[in-house]
Amino acid sequence: MRKFIFLSLFLLSFLAAGNRELVAQKAVELSAQELLARLDKELDFGKGLVKGNYVLIRRNGQSETWKINRFFNGEDALYLFDRKGRGLETKLLTKDEGENVFLFNVGAAKLFKKTDDEKYEALMGTGFFYVDLSGYSYQANYNPLVNGELEIGGEMYYRVSLKPILPYFYKKLVLLVNKKDLKPYRIDFHDRDGILFKTLNLKYGNVKVKDVGKTEDIEKASRWEMLDLNTGSITVWEIQEVDKSVTPDDSLFAVDNLSR
Repeated sequence: MRKFIFLSLFLLSFLAAGNRELVAQKAVELSAQELLARLDKELDFGKGLVKGNYVLIRRNGQSETWKINRFFNGEDALYLFDRKGRGLETKLLTKDEGENVFLFNVGAAKLFKKTDDEKYEALMGTGFFYVDLSGYSYQANYNPLVNGELEIGGEMYYRVSLKPILPYFYKKLVLLVNKKDLKPYRIDFHDRDGILFKTLNLKYGNVKVKDVGKTEDIEKASRWEMLDLNTGSITVWEIQEVDKSVTPDDSLFAVDNLSR
Protein backbone atom coordinates (compact mmCIF):
# COMPACT_ATOMS: atom_id res chain seq x y z
CA MET A 1 0.00 0.00 0.00
CA ARG A 2 2.79 2.38 0.97
CA LYS A 3 4.56 1.52 -2.27
CA PHE A 4 1.41 2.34 -4.21
CA ILE A 5 1.04 5.70 -2.39
CA PHE A 6 4.70 6.51 -3.04
CA LEU A 7 4.37 5.74 -6.74
CA SER A 8 1.19 7.81 -6.96
CA LEU A 9 2.85 10.79 -5.30
CA PHE A 10 5.88 10.39 -7.57
CA LEU A 11 3.64 10.30 -10.63
CA LEU A 12 1.69 13.38 -9.53
CA SER A 13 4.94 15.21 -8.86
CA PHE A 14 6.25 14.21 -12.28
CA LEU A 15 3.06 15.40 -14.00
CA ALA A 16 3.09 18.68 -12.07
CA ALA A 17 6.70 19.31 -13.10
CA GLY A 18 5.78 18.55 -16.68
CA ASN A 19 2.86 20.97 -16.52
CA ARG A 20 5.08 23.70 -15.07
CA GLU A 21 7.58 23.14 -17.87
CA LEU A 22 4.77 23.28 -20.44
CA VAL A 23 3.40 26.52 -18.95
CA ALA A 24 6.89 28.02 -18.93
CA GLN A 25 7.43 26.96 -22.52
CA LYS A 26 4.12 28.54 -23.56
CA ALA A 27 5.09 31.75 -21.77
CA VAL A 28 8.34 31.89 -23.75
CA GLU A 29 6.46 31.24 -26.99
CA LEU A 30 4.01 34.03 -26.20
CA SER A 31 6.82 36.44 -25.47
CA ALA A 32 8.50 35.48 -28.73
CA GLN A 33 5.27 36.18 -30.62
CA GLU A 34 4.96 39.52 -28.86
CA LEU A 35 8.52 40.49 -29.77
CA LEU A 36 7.89 39.53 -33.38
CA ALA A 37 4.66 41.54 -33.38
CA ARG A 38 6.68 44.58 -32.36
CA LEU A 39 8.84 44.14 -35.46
CA ASP A 40 5.80 44.13 -37.75
CA LYS A 41 4.44 47.19 -35.95
CA GLU A 42 7.65 49.19 -36.35
CA LEU A 43 7.95 48.41 -40.06
CA ASP A 44 4.33 49.31 -40.79
CA PHE A 45 3.65 52.93 -41.77
CA GLY A 46 -0.01 52.37 -42.56
CA LYS A 47 -2.09 53.41 -45.53
CA GLY A 48 -1.21 56.41 -47.65
CA LEU A 49 2.00 57.73 -49.19
CA VAL A 50 5.52 57.25 -47.82
CA LYS A 51 8.34 59.45 -49.16
CA GLY A 52 12.04 58.81 -48.75
CA ASN A 53 15.46 58.13 -50.24
CA TYR A 54 16.95 54.81 -51.28
CA VAL A 55 20.76 54.77 -51.45
CA LEU A 56 23.17 52.04 -52.54
CA ILE A 57 26.73 52.54 -51.27
CA ARG A 58 29.20 50.13 -52.85
CA ARG A 59 32.39 48.81 -51.27
CA ASN A 60 34.50 51.18 -53.42
CA GLY A 61 32.58 54.19 -52.13
CA GLN A 62 30.52 54.82 -55.24
CA SER A 63 26.83 55.38 -54.62
CA GLU A 64 23.49 55.56 -56.38
CA THR A 65 20.45 57.39 -55.03
CA TRP A 66 16.77 57.07 -55.83
CA LYS A 67 13.79 58.96 -54.47
CA ILE A 68 11.00 56.63 -53.39
CA ASN A 69 7.28 57.20 -53.33
CA ARG A 70 5.44 54.26 -51.78
CA PHE A 71 1.67 54.04 -52.03
CA PHE A 72 -0.10 51.56 -49.74
CA ASN A 73 -3.78 50.63 -49.41
CA GLY A 74 -3.58 47.98 -46.68
CA GLU A 75 -2.75 44.92 -48.78
CA ASP A 76 -0.97 46.21 -51.89
CA ALA A 77 2.03 48.52 -52.22
CA LEU A 78 3.46 50.39 -55.19
CA TYR A 79 7.04 51.70 -55.08
CA LEU A 80 8.18 54.31 -57.61
CA PHE A 81 11.98 54.66 -57.89
CA ASP A 82 13.08 57.97 -59.40
CA ARG A 83 16.73 58.81 -60.06
CA LYS A 84 18.02 62.37 -60.50
CA GLY A 85 18.77 63.10 -64.13
CA ARG A 86 17.07 59.91 -65.32
CA GLY A 87 13.54 60.22 -63.99
CA LEU A 88 11.32 57.28 -63.14
CA GLU A 89 13.33 54.06 -63.56
CA THR A 90 11.54 51.27 -61.75
CA LYS A 91 8.09 50.35 -60.45
CA LEU A 92 7.73 47.64 -57.81
CA LEU A 93 4.23 46.34 -57.14
CA THR A 94 3.49 43.93 -54.30
CA LYS A 95 -0.02 42.54 -53.94
CA ASP A 96 -1.93 40.59 -51.30
CA GLU A 97 0.60 41.34 -48.52
CA GLY A 98 3.58 40.21 -50.61
CA GLU A 99 1.98 37.10 -52.07
CA ASN A 100 2.48 38.44 -55.61
CA VAL A 101 5.39 40.65 -56.68
CA PHE A 102 5.81 42.49 -60.00
CA LEU A 103 8.69 44.59 -61.31
CA PHE A 104 8.40 47.00 -64.23
CA ASN A 105 11.63 48.28 -65.80
CA VAL A 106 10.62 51.64 -67.26
CA GLY A 107 13.63 52.02 -69.57
CA ALA A 108 13.30 48.56 -71.07
CA ALA A 109 9.48 48.65 -70.91
CA LYS A 110 9.49 45.11 -69.50
CA LEU A 111 7.31 43.57 -66.82
CA PHE A 112 8.55 40.73 -64.62
CA LYS A 113 6.58 38.63 -62.14
CA LYS A 114 8.65 37.37 -59.20
CA THR A 115 7.52 34.04 -57.76
CA ASP A 116 8.83 31.80 -54.98
CA ASP A 117 12.65 31.81 -55.12
CA GLU A 118 12.64 34.83 -57.47
CA LYS A 119 11.35 36.97 -54.61
CA TYR A 120 14.74 36.37 -52.99
CA GLU A 121 16.64 38.18 -55.72
CA ALA A 122 18.30 41.54 -55.13
CA LEU A 123 16.25 44.59 -56.06
CA MET A 124 18.30 46.65 -58.57
CA GLY A 125 21.51 45.10 -57.26
CA THR A 126 20.94 46.41 -53.73
CA GLY A 127 21.00 44.56 -50.41
CA PHE A 128 17.22 44.37 -50.17
CA PHE A 129 15.48 41.42 -51.78
CA TYR A 130 12.01 41.80 -53.27
CA VAL A 131 10.55 39.92 -50.33
CA ASP A 132 12.12 42.36 -47.86
CA LEU A 133 10.08 45.24 -49.29
CA SER A 134 6.96 43.23 -50.08
CA GLY A 135 5.16 44.29 -46.93
CA TYR A 136 4.65 40.72 -45.84
CA SER A 137 4.02 39.91 -42.18
CA TYR A 138 6.90 38.37 -40.24
CA GLN A 139 4.36 36.95 -37.79
CA ALA A 140 2.51 35.14 -40.56
CA ASN A 141 5.64 33.76 -42.22
CA TYR A 142 7.99 32.82 -39.37
CA ASN A 143 7.92 30.72 -36.20
CA PRO A 144 9.73 32.65 -33.44
CA LEU A 145 11.66 31.28 -30.48
CA VAL A 146 13.46 33.31 -27.83
CA ASN A 147 17.00 31.97 -27.90
CA GLY A 148 18.75 33.67 -25.01
CA GLU A 149 20.08 37.19 -24.59
CA LEU A 150 22.98 39.11 -26.11
CA GLU A 151 24.97 42.10 -24.86
CA ILE A 152 26.11 44.69 -27.41
CA GLY A 153 27.76 47.95 -26.38
CA GLY A 154 26.50 47.65 -22.83
CA GLU A 155 22.89 47.08 -23.95
CA MET A 156 21.03 43.81 -23.46
CA TYR A 157 18.96 42.33 -26.27
CA TYR A 158 16.54 39.44 -26.60
CA ARG A 159 17.76 37.08 -29.30
CA VAL A 160 14.78 35.71 -31.23
CA SER A 161 15.34 32.92 -33.76
CA LEU A 162 12.89 32.99 -36.69
CA LYS A 163 12.33 29.86 -38.76
CA PRO A 164 10.41 30.30 -42.03
CA ILE A 165 7.14 28.40 -42.29
CA LEU A 166 7.76 27.90 -46.02
CA PRO A 167 11.53 27.86 -46.54
CA TYR A 168 12.88 29.22 -49.80
CA PHE A 169 16.19 31.07 -49.55
CA TYR A 170 16.26 32.25 -45.93
CA LYS A 171 16.97 29.33 -43.66
CA LYS A 172 16.87 31.40 -40.48
CA LEU A 173 16.56 34.97 -39.30
CA VAL A 174 17.79 36.25 -35.95
CA LEU A 175 15.98 39.25 -34.47
CA LEU A 176 17.52 41.41 -31.74
CA VAL A 177 15.08 43.35 -29.53
CA ASN A 178 16.32 45.77 -26.89
CA LYS A 179 15.29 44.64 -23.39
CA LYS A 180 14.95 48.21 -22.18
CA ASP A 181 12.56 49.71 -24.73
CA LEU A 182 11.45 46.47 -26.46
CA LYS A 183 12.25 47.91 -29.89
CA PRO A 184 13.69 45.72 -32.67
CA TYR A 185 17.13 46.91 -33.72
CA ARG A 186 18.67 44.24 -35.94
CA ILE A 187 17.80 41.30 -38.17
CA ASP A 188 20.48 38.83 -39.26
CA PHE A 189 19.69 36.89 -42.44
CA HIS A 190 21.08 33.37 -43.00
CA ASP A 191 21.03 31.72 -46.41
CA ARG A 192 19.83 28.20 -47.23
CA ASP A 193 23.18 26.83 -45.98
CA GLY A 194 22.73 28.59 -42.64
CA ILE A 195 25.47 31.16 -43.36
CA LEU A 196 24.99 34.77 -42.23
CA PHE A 197 25.14 36.89 -45.37
CA LYS A 198 23.39 40.18 -44.61
CA THR A 199 22.22 42.27 -41.68
CA LEU A 200 19.48 44.88 -41.39
CA ASN A 201 20.02 47.58 -38.78
CA LEU A 202 17.01 49.67 -37.77
CA LYS A 203 17.64 53.21 -36.57
CA TYR A 204 14.98 55.34 -34.98
CA GLY A 205 14.11 58.97 -35.57
CA ASN A 206 11.24 61.37 -36.03
CA VAL A 207 9.13 60.98 -39.16
CA LYS A 208 6.78 63.76 -40.25
CA VAL A 209 3.29 62.25 -40.43
CA LYS A 210 0.54 64.21 -42.16
CA ASP A 211 -3.12 63.47 -41.76
CA VAL A 212 -6.28 65.37 -42.49
CA GLY A 213 -5.96 68.67 -40.66
CA LYS A 214 -2.80 67.88 -38.67
CA THR A 215 0.92 67.19 -38.90
CA GLU A 216 3.05 65.60 -36.18
CA ASP A 217 6.47 64.03 -35.67
CA ILE A 218 6.37 60.36 -34.66
CA GLU A 219 9.38 58.26 -33.65
CA LYS A 220 9.65 55.23 -35.91
CA ALA A 221 12.25 52.95 -37.48
CA SER A 222 12.97 55.64 -40.04
CA ARG A 223 16.33 54.41 -41.36
CA TRP A 224 16.80 50.84 -42.61
CA GLU A 225 20.45 49.94 -43.26
CA MET A 226 21.07 46.63 -45.04
CA LEU A 227 24.68 45.43 -44.98
CA ASP A 228 25.43 42.82 -47.65
CA LEU A 229 28.38 40.77 -46.38
CA ASN A 230 28.95 39.14 -49.78
CA THR A 231 29.40 42.39 -51.73
CA GLY A 232 30.37 44.73 -48.89
CA SER A 233 27.66 47.18 -49.98
CA ILE A 234 25.25 49.06 -47.75
CA THR A 235 21.73 49.93 -48.86
CA VAL A 236 19.89 52.60 -46.90
CA TRP A 237 16.18 53.31 -47.06
CA GLU A 238 15.55 56.57 -45.22
CA ILE A 239 11.89 57.38 -44.60
CA GLN A 240 11.28 61.10 -44.36
CA GLU A 241 7.54 61.71 -44.57
CA VAL A 242 4.24 59.85 -44.36
CA ASP A 243 1.05 61.36 -45.77
CA LYS A 244 -1.98 59.47 -44.47
CA SER A 245 -4.37 61.94 -46.11
CA VAL A 246 -3.51 60.39 -49.48
CA THR A 247 -6.00 57.72 -50.51
CA PRO A 248 -4.45 55.79 -53.41
CA ASP A 249 -6.84 54.91 -56.21
CA ASP A 250 -7.28 51.18 -56.82
CA SER A 251 -6.01 51.64 -60.39
CA LEU A 252 -2.53 52.35 -59.01
CA PHE A 253 -2.26 48.71 -57.92
CA ALA A 254 -3.48 47.18 -61.18
CA VAL A 255 -0.78 45.11 -62.89
CA ASP A 256 -2.01 46.22 -66.32
CA ASN A 257 -1.37 49.85 -65.42
CA LEU A 258 2.31 49.40 -64.55
CA SER A 259 3.37 50.06 -68.13
CA ARG A 260 1.49 53.37 -68.27
